[in-house]
Amino acid sequence: MLARFYQQFEETLLQEGTITASRWGTYAGQRFFYVSSAFPASALTKRLTETGERLAAGTILKPECIYVRSDDREHVYRFRFTVPNEKQFCCGNLCEDCFLLRERKSAGG
Repeated sequence: MLARFYQQFEETLLQEGTITASRWGTYAGQRFFYVSSAFPASALTKRLTETGERLAAGTILKPECIYVRSDDREHVYRFRFTVPNEKQFCCGNLCEDCFLLRERKSAGG
C-alpha cells in the first residue's frame, strides 16, 4: 500500500512541474529522494511537504520531509510517509504495544 503512495507522490510532482527528474535510494534503512528541480531547496521542501500532505489527506499517514543536501544537479531529501503514534522499534521495556510482539502476532506466532 505504501509503495502506491510513493509512486503517486513522484508522479504528481512530475505532472505539476515541481521536479524534472527523480529517483529513490535506500541507505542504512533510510529512504532518500533525489530530485532535480528549478526551485531552490527551501521552496522545494515546502512543495514536497504540501504534495505529501495532499496525497495523505483522509488517511492516517503523515509525510516527513527532511532536507539533506544539494549539489549542482539535484537536491536530496529524506522523505517518508509515517503512521503516527505507532511504535516503529523495540525500546526493550516489553511494552504492551511492543513492536516485536506485533511482528510475531502478524507472522502467526
